[in-house]
Amino acid sequence: MVKSYEIIDFERRVPGKKEFITKFGGAPDWIKKENCPLSLGWDDRKMTFIGQIFLKKDMLENDRDMMVYIFMSQPEYFDDDFFDPDIADWDGGENAIIIQTFDGETTPISGDDVMELFDENDEHFEYIPILKETQEPDFLTTETYKQLDSDKQTEYFNEIDKDKIGGTPAFFTGDAELPDGNWKLLLQMHCNFQPFVLRGGAMPTIFVFISDDFKRAGMLIQDS
Repeated sequence: MVKSYEIIDFERRVPGKKEFITKFGGAPDWIKKENCPLSLGWDDRKMTFIGQIFLKKDMLENDRDMMVYIFMSQPEYFDDDFFDPDIADWDGGENAIIIQTFDGETTPISGDDVMELFDENDEHFEYIPILKETQEPDFLTTETYKQLDSDKQTEYFNEIDKDKIGGTPAFFTGDAELPDGNWKLLLQMHCNFQPFVLRGGAMPTIFVFISDDFKRAGMLIQDS
């Protein structure tokens, strides 16, 4: 079994408070000074800050506290039709994952201005996830999954197909997209069912992974 933290709801608040927490929207609460990552293909367009995951010690078997910051190229407002399909690719240049670790820091710092998430009214808020710790079945490769009967496939997928931190990835277009190495699921999120706008395709799911040594991270999007 695999430890997971299901996102069962969000608490919305006005941006501005600086603290080391997990949140989506607003601006990053940096541990160390950092600049906003830029798009590879759009003339130094700033990526949108999606959120930060505060990985406390032992949450995912990590041996120290750390923060993971998630960025992606996104539209600037609700009626903006901007979309770059390269956001779905690990090395597409339109998403970025930044890892920072603590060395005694207790007060977050600000970086340069970032593009912030908005809702369907073009309003900007921060969203604090309410988490429920649970256990999920171990990961099954695509080949092993296909060998299950249809009822077992449905049962397995329903157990893991949720918005969450950690746990088992609910791939639905195969598991061959990850680069070589040993990876842990950090975040799984269905883009179209959030209180904020997160455009990733028709019916997309974001998968953020972090390496077993917690030094590298990357993102994939699978779309139905």
